[in-house]
Amino acid sequence: MRAVRGSRQGRDRSEFGVRRKSFKKTLWPLPFALCVLIFFSFNHAVVEAQVNNSKKTVSLEKKVADLEQEVAILKAIVNFNHLTVVPDSLSLCDKKISLTKDGMRERFEREYFQLLENRGLITILVKRYLKYAGFINADIQKMALPPDLIYLVITESYLNPRAVSQAQAGGLWQFIKETGKREGLSINDCVDERYNIKRATRAGLTHLKRLHGEFGDWFIAMAAYNAGASRLKEAIENQDTRDFLDLYLPEETERYIFRILAIKEIISNREKYGFLLTEKELYSPIMITEITLEAIREVPVLAIAKYADLSYKSFRDLNIHLRKYRLPKGIYNVNIPYEKRDTFVKRIKESPYVTLVQTE
Repeated sequence: MRAVRGSRQGRDRSEFGVRRKSFKKTLWPLPFALCVLIFFSFNHAVVEAQVNNSKKTVSLEKKVADLEQEVAILKAIVNFNHLTVVPDSLSLCDKKISLTKDGMRERFEREYFQLLENRGLITILVKRYLKYAGFINADIQKMALPPDLIYLVITESYLNPRAVSQAQAGGLWQFIKETGKREGLSINDCVDERYNIKRATRAGLTHLKRLHGEFGDWFIAMAAYNAGASRLKEAIENQDTRDFLDLYLPEETERYIFRILAIKEIISNREKYGFLLTEKELYSPIMITEITLEAIREVPVLAIAKYADLSYKSFRDLNIHLRKYRLPKGIYNVNIPYEKRDTFVKRIKESPYVTLVQTE
């Protein structure tokens, strides 16, 4: 019995030993796997923490940059609020105006301080200036005219292409109908190119060039743009002077040159006056090309807009001069975003309504 029991116990121990060895063989990798798991989990946590810290660092750096920008703006505003000295002289269209002469400083400061009191208006003017300056300056350069003429159009309409005055002058360049037609703008029931920003710009600059050719002086030419050539001729003939600063003119016209001068001074030195704008605050620059079409039969304006993959509103915002939903047979100039030009031209060539006449 003992032998049997002993043998059985031995067998049991032996089996247990085998099982224990087998169990050890089964379990020995677990601590290693656990270590590996812990190692990778730790590494993942470290990496995640580093990423989060990096994001926090970037976020913190952005906040610091934004705060520095705000501080710079506040400093500029504070510095401006302590400015008491207006420059002794300024220039417009390469012509110098001394502000030390009697009455000159007062005439300038009247416009200058009124503008600076309205920071909201100046902010809008700076943004619109940067929005429209590209194509206006390009036309000024093509026509070899003074760069400062851009400040005249800002004075005229505050760069609002829909602007209409009490005298019914319209568009960026504030043409009355008669003058607009004289400068080649199409104005009828269906079209009013005073509101075509490209056509009106060329017409405005052509008109100014013509006035300068007539008077030989940019101040007189700009005053004539405001008051009319006949009024300036009459003033020159009866007052025995061709110096704008010495002419007695309607108050609006006397103020006109100084308002242009004040707008130039503020916009061209905007940072000095506390108008610091970040890239994200600016309006997208107008980048358009002009295309001339001929409607061979009545055409819906919406159809033309769809040729450029534009909504009716997006198309009309660039083509305010088109006054009707449907255009009769005739020739029309339309403005299309540069990036839509090729698509538009291709579809025009396939259109049953219109044919292509000319592209820029």
